[in-house]
Amino acid sequence: MSEKIEYPELTPELEKGWNWKALKYFGAGAIMASVTIGSGETLSASRGGAVFGYVMMWALVASAIMKGVQVYTGARHFTLTGVHPMTHWGQIPGPKNWVPWFFAILSIACFPFWLSGLPLMIGQIINWVAGIPTDHPQFLLYARTWGSVCIIVAVALTFFQGYGLLEKVQTVIVALLLVSMLIACFAAQPDWMAALAGLIPSMPAYEPWVVEKYPKVAATPVIEEVGWYLGAIGGGTYDYLGYIGCMREKKWGLIGRKQQGAIAEDEANIRRGKRWLIPAKTDVGLGFFCVLVFTICFTVLGAVVLHPQEQVPEGFSLFSYQAQFLTQFHGSLEYLYKVGIFMAFFGTIYGAYEIYIRTAQECLRPVSQKIQDMPERKFRNIILAYCALGGLGLMWTAPDAVSLVKPAAIIGGVFTCGLWCFAMIWADKKFVPKALQMGPVLLILTIVSGVVLTCLGLKAIIAYVQGFFGG
Repeated sequence: MSEKIEYPELTPELEKGWNWKALKYFGAGAIMASVTIGSGETLSASRGGAVFGYVMMWALVASAIMKGVQVYTGARHFTLTGVHPMTHWGQIPGPKNWVPWFFAILSIACFPFWLSGLPLMIGQIINWVAGIPTDHPQFLLYARTWGSVCIIVAVALTFFQGYGLLEKVQTVIVALLLVSMLIACFAAQPDWMAALAGLIPSMPAYEPWVVEKYPKVAATPVIEEVGWYLGAIGGGTYDYLGYIGCMREKKWGLIGRKQQGAIAEDEANIRRGKRWLIPAKTDVGLGFFCVLVFTICFTVLGAVVLHPQEQVPEGFSLFSYQAQFLTQFHGSLEYLYKVGIFMAFFGTIYGAYEIYIRTAQECLRPVSQKIQDMPERKFRNIILAYCALGGLGLMWTAPDAVSLVKPAAIIGGVFTCGLWCFAMIWADKKFVPKALQMGPVLLILTIVSGVVLTCLGLKAIIAYVQGFFGG
């Protein structure tokens, strides 16, 4: 009979329950937040506000909240069982490891799309900073060249630098952006009642000026347009699998402790297990609080500043309009915006390589003995090469950045996020002691998140496929 597993002794601050000292556990969540704020909040949230005003506030805010619930269920499971959810999903009834393979194929396939679209976006930002007009005949060539340089630099940094530096850098970037956007949002004096009304779910049509001035945007079905907003906000499974993998560095609860057997269910051990969830709650909670605040700020600013002027970030003008968020104070702040947006996007690209390496590890190691036996450095180099070469290839062949990130956002950022929720409910019932399983509130939130994200993702995929094939 195997020995019952006991949770490790609590640290002094965890012994006292949640208190301000728990803030020290915020780290990996900053990476997750920074990886998403590039195309997520700065582009899709502000574009949502520009196109629809406050009307789509509900969808953008709900996406951030539902994804926070989704990720917490995974972090919670990892902390309580010491096993990454991907490994336990391999035991879902059906062909062996079919669920891990399903998530692995879709998630890893998304890597090059994001790591081509994001560098192309940053290339456009550099063009803008350098004063190259969007109607310049070589604008796209220059953007691709700058994007290629960014890919090379990000790969080099990932190759030579460790996880610790990344966490510190991204925490600073997130903090600075959060403060500046909060100030800009309140200074814009939005109609908060209209913003609150926008939290009531509805699916609007494009206004006449969008159809007239932006026919390419208006030609996209509303559900598809909204689908990629939701996919970009807060990231997707391709980010979250790696983010949870980053918790191996922390060794919270049973993470990193190789023990076999059933978890002891005596009162003292259950209490320790619940207290060990404080770090996961803190890291995920603060990370998605940042995502939520960014989402609200950029949506509101898009509605207040861009919507009345009938300006929609699209084509080669994905970020220049948003400079008005800061130049409303003084024209010289355009330079601050340019530096900030560059740092945000480069931080996104830099963080994505490290996160995607960990996502690939968590996807493939449970299903492949060959990957398990492969030296860590060799595996990292293979994934780095796949991401870099795939990103370069797509970037130099695609007509624009949005067309690159849209399919990955819809599939990996919406549809598979919903499926994740259902897989976590199964794993929680199967592997977590009853006293530590999800409570009624978390369970209901997980079910709602799963249903909404899966259904919206399916509808967006159908609309995208029909549009792609001219249907």
